[in-house]
Amino acid sequence: MPRRRSNGWRLGRRSARWPADRTRPSGRCHGAASHRARHTERRWRRTTPRRSKVKYLLAAVLAAALFGCDGGSTSDVAQSGVGIVAQGCAGTTREFGSGIAVGLPGRVVTTAHTVAGATSVTIVDSLGTEFSASVVSFDKDADLALLNVPGLTSPPLDLGRAELGDARAIVWSPDNGVRSVSVMITRRLNITIEDIYVEDEVRRSGFELVGDISVGDSGGAIVDSSGDVVGIIYARSRMRPQTAFATDDDELRRLFNEQPLDATDRCQ
Repeated sequence: MPRRRSNGWRLGRRSARWPADRTRPSGRCHGAASHRARHTERRWRRTTPRRSKVKYLLAAVLAAALFGCDGGSTSDVAQSGVGIVAQGCAGTTREFGSGIAVGLPGRVVTTAHTVAGATSVTIVDSLGTEFSASVVSFDKDADLALLNVPGLTSPPLDLGRAELGDARAIVWSPDNGVRSVSVMITRRLNITIEDIYVEDEVRRSGFELVGDISVGDSGGAIVDSSGDVVGIIYARSRMRPQTAFATDDDELRRLFNEQPLDATDRCQ
């Protein structure tokens, strides 16, 4: 089946100058705008039928009522969500992303591009408490990273199996903290995409979802109705509002089982 071009790009990391009077170095340390420009070409093989987006948006609204999520509350599942603050390239910037406590206590999964090149990583839990973290597994192809966070008390969630239908995205931002957003998983994808350094073409399994996902929500978890993690957000569509993309549970299991130790000291 011919591959189609995607109009998606990886979600840019929220970035703030640090300290304020210093500039960000050139080279691989670049902003979200240039990053998006390099990732406008995506190709995928669709494995489920196309359906009406209006139908899914209406279903997502119904899911919000069923789940009791208002997009700003911190439910029991959302207590497992965390924020990622990574001291960035050459120590001159701070990068912000989302993460989720999953598997064993003190373990957090996020996107690899959020922590690539970081000199230090801080985790912020749903109560605003900060913890130091270290990267124990880093996969540039799947855009996933596993962190060890000593002392973290956020309850770890289990891994589930991604199914089409209602779900929630657990995301974090510096302004709003952890929040739960109703989404709809619309179709599975086998994606041909570049790795996070834009060097090699790789295959990545994942799915498309519809919901209110913003730039900067990279690393947010997709959680099913049973409270299990089934995917990690890494991109949203440039051309289709309310559409985003996530790696699936197969990639997450590979991260935990194989724990690829790609170098993390390169700026993305």
